[in-house]
Amino acid sequence: MADDLVAVCDFCIQPIPDGEGMVEVDIAAAERALKRWRARYGTDPGAVFRTTPWARPVAWATRHTDCGTSPRFAFTIAVHRLRAWTDLLRWGVHLADKAFTPATDWHDLVERALDPRQAAVSGILPTRPRPLAGGPIGDPRLRGPADEE
Repeated sequence: MADDLVAVCDFCIQPIPDGEGMVEVDIAAAERALKRWRARYGTDPGAVFRTTPWARPVAWATRHTDCGTSPRFAFTIAVHRLRAWTDLLRWGVHLADKAFTPATDWHDLVERALDPRQAAVSGILPTRPRPLAGGPIGDPRLRGPADEE
């Protein structure tokens, strides 16, 4: 079975083979950002970090092992663990329990994979190109001959 997703390095813009890269985020930076945000908004359940105008989510980096450097306190996912849509969903569920996740751009990383109009050139991307006229995954306008099998 072919992989649904491909990892493309944010630094060299080349595909990352299994065993040669990761998706990672700086946990310490995310925790600092969340601490600053909470100092301003408290624990208001109606406030959402990623929709606050001044908040800057900490970016997840997709990279080869030899491209760039890892943060001192990184949460790392090997790229071979993100090759299927179900993998992406499982990691999203797992990360939902992590205190640092709201202060990261995980949501944006997933959205770039789902929606062809996001025009991402690196990160976690679909293996098969999709037409830009359609919407995100699940949009019936995206079905093609390969989907009829």
